[in-house]
Amino acid sequence: MYNKVITIGRLTATPELQQTSTGKSLTRVTLAVNRRFKTMDGDREADFISVTFWGKLAENLVAYGSKGSLISLDGELRTRRYEKDGKTHYVTEVLGHSFQLLESKTQRAMRENGSMDVVTTVTLEEEPLPF
Repeated sequence: MYNKVITIGRLTATPELQQTSTGKSLTRVTLAVNRRFKTMDGDREADFISVTFWGKLAENLVAYGSKGSLISLDGELRTRRYEKDGKTHYVTEVLGHSFQLLESKTQRAMRENGSMDVVTTVTLEEEPLPF
């Protein structure tokens, strides 16, 4: 069996490092990922994907990532459930195995300073198959 998730998106908030009671580092982030197709109104919707990183990966993401950072990640899809107030809640999230920051320090500084008009954003459109 195979369980692999690969996605590219932007962090919705600056990651914060947490520690478990046993001293393990973790961070939980949300990644905004644009959908491939536009709506009938011409708008592009996004999915907001919950991701958890553990250990050194979590520490590195907290050190180098910030709100709006464009990252590529790979991991695996996980589901879990818990009881609260007599109701069962289900959670689907990605357990991150690795990530890459996809913007340079210059691009990051320009985005944070609000001068993104200089940096172009590439949007890949879906093309029909030739057969």
